[in-house]
Amino acid sequence: MQAIFARGYTQRPVIVVAREYAVDGIQVDVGDLVTVRVLDQDVEFGIRLSGPGDGVDSWRGTIFHIARGEEALTYAEGLELDDIVDVSRAEMAEIIKHNDDSRSVSARSIPDGGVV
Repeated sequence: MQAIFARGYTQRPVIVVAREYAVDGIQVDVGDLVTVRVLDQDVEFGIRLSGPGDGVDSWRGTIFHIARGEEALTYAEGLELDDIVDVSRAEMAEIIKHNDDSRSVSARSIPDGGVV
């Protein structure tokens, strides 16, 4: 996951190493909520997708939730609430469809803690 806009980091990109998940046939759309889990900590980012990102199979979105375990945070890994990030499809651990009343969809983790 890479920050497109992160407060206080105007000169260098903020890159967060996320766990990698198997990409299934579920398509993501603008407005979907996704969860990204950091590889080396118990940190999760909740992101609302706003459109395609800069890379192939990448989506742009805004961070609306950060948590470490049960604790809600406003800052982690150099990112804050409302920062704008690009996230690859493989980094999306969970997807909640914006236009569907069905439950969320969780991806299965790639063995050996894959790194994107």
